Formats: sequence, C-alpha cells, structure tokens
Amino acid sequence: MKLSELIAACGDDKVEFQNLDQSLISVDFNAKRGSKITFGTSMTAGLDGTDKLGLVVWLDRKAVADAIANKKEPANG
Repeated sequence: MKLSELIAACGDDKVEFQNLDQSLISVDFNAKRGSKITFGTSMTAGLDGTDKLGLVVWLDRKAVADAIANKKEPANG
C-alpha cells in the first residue's frame, strides 16, 4: 500500500504530522552507521505505545518547500 493510499483510507481528518526539524532534541551523526535522532512530542503514550501510531516519512526538502509555496500562492483569475 502506498502512503497516499493509507492516508486516503484513514481520512485526512484522522491524520496529523509533526515536523522533526521543529522537534529535534539532538542529532548524533556517524558516517558509518547513520544518524541517531532524538525528538520530543506532545503525543501521549500508554502501555500499548503512543495513543496514535507514528510513522517516519522522509520527503525531499525542496519538493516540500515548493508544495507549500504553491499552496500559498493565490489562484490566478
């Protein structure tokens, strides 16, 4: 299943996102093993895990910036 299909099946009203850049606590970079990223969240957790399921999705930064800029531009006409 594609991520877009999963989101569509759940419904936009059931999906929220958290920008890790804005939630970073620390980043430990190691060229051989990759990065260890620690972040904070306001999501509450219980014995079964967090109240909502979290997924890490990596997007091209320029594509995201372009998508946001295009969304903010007023419609022509």
